[in-house]
Amino acid sequence: MSALFQDVLAAYVISAVLVAVGFGLLRAALALGVERSLSARQTLRVGRVTLGLAVVLPWAGLVAREFLPAGPLFTFERSLVRYAAPLAPAVARPLGGPVQGASSVEGGLRTGMPWVTVGLGVGALAFLAWELRRYARLRRKLEALPVLRRVGRVRVVLGDVAGGAFSVWFPGGGAWAVVPSDVLEDAEALRLTVRHELQHHRQRDTVLAYARLGFDSAFFWHPFARSFSRWLAEYQELACDEALVMSKHVPTEAYARCLLQASLRIPAAFSLPAGVTGMSHPTVRRIRMLFEPRPRSSVRTLGLSLSLALVLAPLALWAQGAVRGRAVSLAEARALAEAGPREGDLPVVVDAAVVEQLNRFITTPKGRDFMRKALANLAAHREAMVGTLRSRSLPEGLLAVAMVESAVSNLPETSREPSMAPGPRGAGVWMFIPETARRFGLKVEAGRDERLDVARETEAAAALFQALYSRYGDWRLALAAYNQGEAVVDRAVTETGVRDVSELTRTGKLNSYTATVQAGVLLLRNPHLLD
Repeated sequence: MSALFQDVLAAYVISAVLVAVGFGLLRAALALGVERSLSARQTLRVGRVTLGLAVVLPWAGLVAREFLPAGPLFTFERSLVRYAAPLAPAVARPLGGPVQGASSVEGGLRTGMPWVTVGLGVGALAFLAWELRRYARLRRKLEALPVLRRVGRVRVVLGDVAGGAFSVWFPGGGAWAVVPSDVLEDAEALRLTVRHELQHHRQRDTVLAYARLGFDSAFFWHPFARSFSRWLAEYQELACDEALVMSKHVPTEAYARCLLQASLRIPAAFSLPAGVTGMSHPTVRRIRMLFEPRPRSSVRTLGLSLSLALVLAPLALWAQGAVRGRAVSLAEARALAEAGPREGDLPVVVDAAVVEQLNRFITTPKGRDFMRKALANLAAHREAMVGTLRSRSLPEGLLAVAMVESAVSNLPETSREPSMAPGPRGAGVWMFIPETARRFGLKVEAGRDERLDVARETEAAAALFQALYSRYGDWRLALAAYNQGEAVVDRAVTETGVRDVSELTRTGKLNSYTATVQAGVLLLRNPHLLD
């Protein structure tokens, strides 16, 4: 998975966690007595704020991380090639040891996560499609019902007795208030029922219903999300009741009688699962609330909202770091590239492929161990290698090639030690294949392999780099040719007319070798990323 895809999935997972945590904290605060100092409308407002924070905070953190990186806390002096003292030696691990096990687990997770993501996406779309289909059927049904009257933009229509009273709004299709036919027998009940449904429109509950629909679809699998959604729906009713009885036009006793009669006619219409509100029948609570004092403390509303925000915001940041691990964003990688190079050093062009390879080195045990070993091994050969490169006016960043190819380990061709470079294996620190080694004057024969002479192979590698750069005039194309050969690079450029390695890699004309080496250059300049 790409780094951006992993970030998006992490933000989704964190949102799911924060929904559960936020709902739990809200219910706990209300249960501890805060609810008695808030009106139903204020409680509903706090609930919506809590849900908004839980959903938005992880995505806000993701956007801030992508577009507003904190900036590099390093200078080029931290580069390994500037160290006077060698690093501590890396601990060698057997090929079949813990690193392989961790890698296989990570590989399984990376293989399985796309399927999980696809399943979540398909499930969310299916849920949304089903609900939108129900909305479409409801709209067709409402358009066929007789209109009692119009109140502004709202059409009051006569519905089925079994359907109860409800209100709905359709984008581009107007607003509706549905009342059951049996309330026509009681003028007062009809008046109060219509007022109740119109109040939902005034409060924008019918518009916010689509936000709830999107939330329910995105977290269709989440039991706490469903509970939170039902809780919001209940408090919408309580807030609507409260607004009506606080007006001078709705007597409290008459409204309570209307609620009771409605619940007796269709008792199942208002039922909610046990545990959501602590009441098996919400009508009892609604009627009781009508006769209770209704405090209005904006300070307490703001205080509770801020308290929940102060808990959820740090939790979101911590969770994002825990889920994403040490991963670097595209913006952060570009900041690293811009801050790191000295004049004349190897340029690094950061694209999505470079970020993906960099995060492979940083976030996986196999990648971290490999690059730590490479940095430690480089200390023993650094001075000689840098001297050879400088003698040909070549950039020191080319040391990253040896890091990626062999972890700066002098390996025979038969070695089974890991390499981060794609393609066939070679030998030595620079992993020359026999044909290239002979072409640059190294002897490769039975009993003698000069590729294992670090100094000789470094001279040959420097000559090859010089020749490739002279041919292409572009270090990224030169690196691609180092791994895949001039013929492959020439063919890719000729067929496409493109010399941009990022584009050639994206279209599959070249492999990921250049991106891997450029990620290695960033680690060479910033070894603290592996801490």
